[in-house]
Amino acid sequence: MRPTTHFHSSLFLLGIIYFNIPDFSWIFSIIFLAGSVLIDLDSFLSIFLKEKNHRHYIFHSLLFWIFLSAIFLILRYTTTEFFDYFLCFSLGAIYHLLFDLLDWGLPLLPLPKFRKIYLGILKEENLEVKPEYFFLKKYWNSKVMIIIELLFFSLSVLGWFLIPDQLIIGTACIGFVTYLFFIFEMNVLIKMKGK
Repeated sequence: MRPTTHFHSSLFLLGIIYFNIPDFSWIFSIIFLAGSVLIDLDSFLSIFLKEKNHRHYIFHSLLFWIFLSAIFLILRYTTTEFFDYFLCFSLGAIYHLLFDLLDWGLPLLPLPKFRKIYLGILKEENLEVKPEYFFLKKYWNSKVMIIIELLFFSLSVLGWFLIPDQLIIGTACIGFVTYLFFIFEMNVLIKMKGK
């Protein structure tokens, strides 16, 4: 999924949480939202990696984040509330990865032998594009993905009305970062069509 979809789906989830638990911590909400969006920053590292697919690496491993969440869950009971922040971030990352399963998914494990075992909706296919453009071409040619994008964009509007005022600036900043991603992608797609 795109960073914009992760942002919209998380904002909608936070709206539901605040509708049911109005005094939920706004700091935890910002950290959860950051975790659900920012792990896609590893896509910028993919240009330095042998395999261009950033989902092949540790930050896009569901088992890695589940393991970290379990550690943070244990530590929060043995020390202070400090580990609650890490737990919120890792839960946001897990939420992110669950949405990544809606396109062509994630490798079972971030190890070479297991990278070809994918769990997701879209089928693998050979597109005549550079590896770094593969995701964009495949994603934006899928009607299912476009419908999901539009659905969560629409639902996130409800989230804006339900979150507390303290969250508005933080969510707007994270949302702005995701739209920079979106603008970058649209520019790449335009260049691809021009070739």
